[in-house]
Parts: sequence; C-alpha cells; structure tokens
Amino acid sequence: MLPVTEGESDGMFNMVELEPGIVLHYLPESKWKTLSIDVFCKIPAMADKLAILSLVPRLAARGTEALPTMQDISRFLEDMYGAAMAADARKVGPIQVIRFGMDLPSPSHLNENISRVSHGSIVSRAFCFVWDLATRPNLRDGAYPREVFEVERDEHRRAIAGLINNRPYYATIRLMDEMSQGDPRGLPAWGRLADLDKATSRDTWNTWKQVLSRCAVSIYAVGDGAEEVAEFLGGHRLQFPHGRSVRVMDLSPELDPPPLPEDVLRAEDFLPGEQTVLCMAFSTGIREGDPKVPAMLFCDGILGGLPHSKLFTVVREQHGLAYFSGTIPNTWRGLVIATSGISDDDRAEVEDLIVGQVEAMKQGHISDEEMESTRRGLVRRLMTEGDSQTALVMRSLSHEILGGMATPRALADAILKVTKDDVVEVASKMELKAVHTLRAKEDAIEESHYP
Repeated sequence: MLPVTEGESDGMFNMVELEPGIVLHYLPESKWKTLSIDVFCKIPAMADKLAILSLVPRLAARGTEALPTMQDISRFLEDMYGAAMAADARKVGPIQVIRFGMDLPSPSHLNENISRVSHGSIVSRAFCFVWDLATRPNLRDGAYPREVFEVERDEHRRAIAGLINNRPYYATIRLMDEMSQGDPRGLPAWGRLADLDKATSRDTWNTWKQVLSRCAVSIYAVGDGAEEVAEFLGGHRLQFPHGRSVRVMDLSPELDPPPLPEDVLRAEDFLPGEQTVLCMAFSTGIREGDPKVPAMLFCDGILGGLPHSKLFTVVREQHGLAYFSGTIPNTWRGLVIATSGISDDDRAEVEDLIVGQVEAMKQGHISDEEMESTRRGLVRRLMTEGDSQTALVMRSLSHEILGGMATPRALADAILKVTKDDVVEVASKMELKAVHTLRAKEDAIEESHYP
C-alpha cells in the first residue's frame, strides 16, 4: 500500500487508494489532542433519491447491528473516553455527500499501546464503529425498524421546515431553488419533500445498500493516530452489505452547474415579521479550479464578505438601510451572493445601492486600504482553517469533488499575489442574474416553501 501523495503538516493529506473508488486521506498531526475519522459517500444528485438518502444518517445514528439502540451507542462512546459521533447529509457543489464520523481523544494521550494495531485497539474499534454506521445499521427483516423510520422521517421534515426560522439562510436557499428551476444538481441536500412522503423503511435501505455498492468513498483520518488508521486499513478489507461493483459512479458528468438565466430572474415569498431579506446573485464566470478564483474571493471580500466591506459601510452605516448586509461566494456556480436584512419599503433603494457598489468596483474605485484590509482578512481566515480538523477535511473534500486548491496555505499564498487590477477584472465580469426577496408582511402566513 504505497502513498500516492506524501503529506506535510500544511494540510496536505497522504492519499492511499484502498480499492477502486475508495481512497484514504490521512494527516498525522500531533498538535490536536483528538483523532478525527470520517467516511464520506459521494453520490451524483438523483432527483428522486436525494430525499431518501438524506434520511440515512439519521437512521444510522439510531443504531447499528452491533449496537442496536441509541443507549448502546451512548455507552460505547462513553467507553471510548467520551468520543463524539457525527452523521449528516450535505451537498458539495452538485454532489450529495453522506458523512459518518467520530472524534475521539488521541490514542497517545490514553496510554494505549498502538505500536501494533489490532482489532481490539481503540483505533480499530473507532474505525469499525464508523464503518458500521455507514454499512451495518440496525435492521428488522431487511428494513429499518418501522417505528424508528417514522420518527426520524417526521423529525427530518420538521428540521427542514424549521429552516424558515433562519431567514437569511432560508432566503439564500430559495434563491438557489429559483435559479436551479428544478435541476437536481441545484436541489438542496434534502431534495424534494414530496419524495420523503413516499419513502418506506424497506425502500430506503434497499436504495442505500445499492448506492453503497457503487458510490465513490473518501475516508479521512486527521490527528495523532491517523497513521494507525492507515495501518489498520492496509490489512483490513472493507465489507459492503450488497457487495461492491467494479463500476464506480462517475461524478464528472454532474459537475457543471445548472445554466444561468438569460435575463434577471425575480421571485419573492411573503412571511410575517418586520424584516425583509433581499438576496441577489451576481455571476462572475469564474468557477472552482479557475486560476482567477483567488481574485474572485478578493472581490467578494471587498464587496461584502468582510467587516470593512462596501456593503457594510455604504448600505448599513452611511445610509442606515440594513440590519445586516454582506456577501458569500459560491465557487461551484461562479456566483457572489449578496444578502441584506432590510425594511420592506427600502427594497428598490437597497438593490440600487448594491448594484452601485458593484459598478464602483468595475470602475476601479477600490482604495489601497480596502485592498490590504481584505488581504489580511482573507489570509487570517484561511490560516485559521489550519487549526481545525473539520475545516481541513472539508477543503480537501471540496478539492476532490470540484478541483481548486487543496490546502488553505496554497490559497493564502495565491491571495497574497492578487492585485487591484485582478480584482477590477473580476468585478468587470459581474452581472446580476437573480433576485429573491423574502418579504415581511403583517398578514402573511408563516409557511415554509418546504411543507
């Protein structure tokens, strides 16, 4: 088992292909007092399967074949020195990613003898538990227990409906919905809730075990003990509930985003309350993997991504028209998304102000102070990633799926080289493509768009 890439302590992982479509990424690093183990199953977005598959992590957390109840899992985690379990579903660009993970104290801090990795060591027990979450859930007659399934499906629905309480996030999700026009690549991680109603415990398990037989799998181990995970997997063949096909799902055909609207797409929803949320999507034509991505991030930082940004100082401070105003980049779609909490009567004025700040950047109205403050802010943010196991893993996973720079250090080095001309060049390509307004209205009924 030979490493494909030798890693350093700058966030670059060692990589080992365990078998076709299954890659281990490990980063031994003693600065953390925890060992993080994650299994990511990467699945092309299938419109009719997203909702069902998003249920799988919830069901996995309710019990495994070896630990069939939540109480059994809780006792196991306590015996593992207070380890923590994680299971969730998310999207990385167009790809649905189902994650199963565990954080535990570093074996070297537990006086555990890991010089010889055996099936009884804490490292092997931890990995086997994570793998069981993914592949060996508690079943009854070849299906998830019906009562467990019904409870978790209801909880899942309530959690999705509850997103309406985080209005800025909800408004951004609605903006993406409208821009995607039903394209499965642009659907949220939970898919379509109508499909959730049709799901059964047996169909969900059958769908999941079939996906497991063909999906690409990334295994991450980060921290003191990561080498022992690699050593264990070098002598341990992974088992799947439905075997493993030699034909792994190809992710590449799904990586292009849904086409952008030709004209400015406008949509609105109404909710009770006092604060309207205005979301605006600007296309840049620059996507992950493009060498201009650092300049795009710089452009986002100057416009709204950092505390000194134009939207904060102009829309909120100078004009007093926003409770908040900022931007986030979406490098998969090549978008900069501006989000502002405003009074409903100020919608048109705030939209004009935001467009005006983009136009100002196109004309080169960027001060040296803005350039340097943005540079410092972006580099500081990226260097902070190096202190987080989760952040390093997620950046590497995004690199696997979407391309781009694999480590925060590499991106920070590129940020240091961005010039004002580079930023103006990106800004010159920015074009308003969609506006979604989550409007506050006294007599509106509080009803999620995801009922």
